[in-house]
Amino acid sequence: MLKEILLFIVTFIIVYLFYFVFVLSRKSVLEKVPDSKNMLYLKYKYGIKFNKNNTKKIANTVFLANSLILSVTVTVVSMFKSFIIGLLVGIIPLILLIFGLYHLIGTYYKNKQGGK
Repeated sequence: MLKEILLFIVTFIIVYLFYFVFVLSRKSVLEKVPDSKNMLYLKYKYGIKFNKNNTKKIANTVFLANSLILSVTVTVVSMFKSFIIGLLVGIIPLILLIFGLYHLIGTYYKNKQGGK
């Protein structure tokens, strides 16, 4: 159990630091973030509007969610001796977390921007 918790924490930190170093801290890359697939999903599904003031904040929230999704999935897959079974079982929390967390993010920012 301690091994899985440690794997989760290390994976979360590595993935988030990767996002932070290569996307959030670079202005030229951050300007392209609203055109990424996950941001376009939030834009069209929830009507989120991106501007200079909120792009970094929304991107940070999405990258935290992505780090959580990947960390949980890696942890679930590592709990099984068979890698194939781990992948088959790991796809369930992956899909649930993607739709659940993106729904929460979309709803939060939609309400924050004054949407219905």
